[in-house]
Amino acid sequence: GGVANMIETTVESKHGAVQVFRKGHIGSDDPLKHSLPQDAELIRRIEAVPGVLAVAPRLAFDGMVNNGSESTMFMATAIDPEREYKVCPKRLTRVSPGSQPLRPGREGDALLGKTLAEALGADKGATLVMQAAGPHASTNALDVEISGFLPTQSVAESKRMATVRMQFAQELLRMPKQVTEYVIGIAKLEQADSVAASLRQALGDQYEVTTWADLDPATKTRVGSVLYVMLFIGGVLFLLVATGIVNTMLMSVFERVREIGTMLALGVRRWQVTALFLAEALFLGLFASTAGVLLGYGIVAGVFRKGFTIRPPGGDVTTIYPHINGSYLLAVVGFALVGTMLAALYP
Repeated sequence: GGVANMIETTVESKHGAVQVFRKGHIGSDDPLKHSLPQDAELIRRIEAVPGVLAVAPRLAFDGMVNNGSESTMFMATAIDPEREYKVCPKRLTRVSPGSQPLRPGREGDALLGKTLAEALGADKGATLVMQAAGPHASTNALDVEISGFLPTQSVAESKRMATVRMQFAQELLRMPKQVTEYVIGIAKLEQADSVAASLRQALGDQYEVTTWADLDPATKTRVGSVLYVMLFIGGVLFLLVATGIVNTMLMSVFERVREIGTMLALGVRRWQVTALFLAEALFLGLFASTAGVLLGYGIVAGVFRKGFTIRPPGGDVTTIYPHINGSYLLAVVGFALVGTMLAALYP
């Protein structure tokens, strides 16, 4: 559940699963010079690739924002609200408590990092001035109304990040009908690499296709670290459980020495005695593991169906929605069956 939440936070509320850039955009000293046309035909070409469910344009840029007396730098992501939430649905909830995401229809408003807004003394409803320069134009300035705040999940992001509307950014940068990337929504995150490969083949060499793991290797590294930690914890717990199973089955055999001797004296074969204990172990393992799995699943589905909230140090309240993977449940049941049968076979 923790790993899934970590990935979903990155993919469904920030980067998206797959991205399309102009060749040379990533790593460029002036990435705005490597923009893409906001073209319906290009969007159709992307949507025609198998596995692509939705496409949303974005325009990333930076500049200065001021309140008339003080100014500071910002880094903004311009979105099209009508398309954005189809590829990054969790962006709808990636706002500070009490704030609302950017909605279709309204113009001239923006979401600012709470720390950035506080540094400028800007409350909700305040008007600030954003300044930025496009790739082929001098610095331009436009008024923007602060309609809400971004969540304080990272101090660095809260000091610099802003979310604005696509039309506002294109007007500010004097880049009509230009974007810096297209974000791709897919059905399953596991398909990101295959969909990216199909997009590279369909679009050609003038485009660069990446996945969330390419844009955010830090999260990929954290996910790998968490998986190793979880495997270690799971191994320790399984070892403890296996010890308990072996102890129980040993006592079950040793307490029945007389019964076993009587059965052998009456002509019961050794393999038949062994089969009886294995059948008992199989039943106990299946019954106990199934009961445990159902109980655990019921607790997660019932008690935590609305998630549980945590407040990271210096951050906003965050809601985590735990869930259990079906393959994990099957692994638990399989381990219990194999463990009990081996424990019964040993004595």
